[in-house]
Amino acid sequence: MSSLARFLLYVKAASDGRSIGDCPFCQRVMIFAKLRVPDNQVEIKTVDTYNKPEDFLALNPEGKVPVLIDRQKDNKIITDSAEINKYFDSSFPQEAGSVADPGPATEACQGLFGKVAALIRNKAPEKSEEHKQAVTEELDKINNYLCKKNSGGNYLLGTQLSEVDCMILPRLRHLQVAGKHYGNYDIPDQFAALKEYLSVANSNDIYTSTCCPEEEIIFGWGKHT
Repeated sequence: MSSLARFLLYVKAASDGRSIGDCPFCQRVMIFAKLRVPDNQVEIKTVDTYNKPEDFLALNPEGKVPVLIDRQKDNKIITDSAEINKYFDSSFPQEAGSVADPGPATEACQGLFGKVAALIRNKAPEKSEEHKQAVTEELDKINNYLCKKNSGGNYLLGTQLSEVDCMILPRLRHLQVAGKHYGNYDIPDQFAALKEYLSVANSNDIYTSTCCPEEEIIFGWGKHT
């Protein structure tokens, strides 16, 4: 990608230190960038988060990813995935997929990831079922929303991917991959609407083109288990 691209986006590297890694927050931004920002205006640079380069730490001493640099705005730096997507939204406004009024969709989705992380990190076998139940309760909220939403279409806010989809799809994939591997958890068959939602997303190139291999998700969580 040309160095003249307006935006420089730092994301987590895979275990090889070069490819796109497993960070769900980075993926959230990459999906939304594909929805909003012309390809020639975003340069993606991977960061080996286990061996962070000095130039990256100079930009962001906390060392977290994603990080966005806007070269047209005096190298403005944004270091939070939600804030980066809000910035893209304001820079390339569209009614469809706006992050301005997320409403019930976000309410249904926002509690999942903490429960997923707790399930994967759990080292007490006697608490396994408790963590599984907590995840199931959060999935029930998403499934109920999908069953009752008025927007039509296969995605959370309609027929096209929105920012809320960009947020939840990577988290659901981490549940499917690492939740299964480390927590022996499978999404219950009773959540038919959620499973259909995931099936549709998995046929969308905008989403799947940002997905790392499953083994990278397992590797990434292995550092926390």
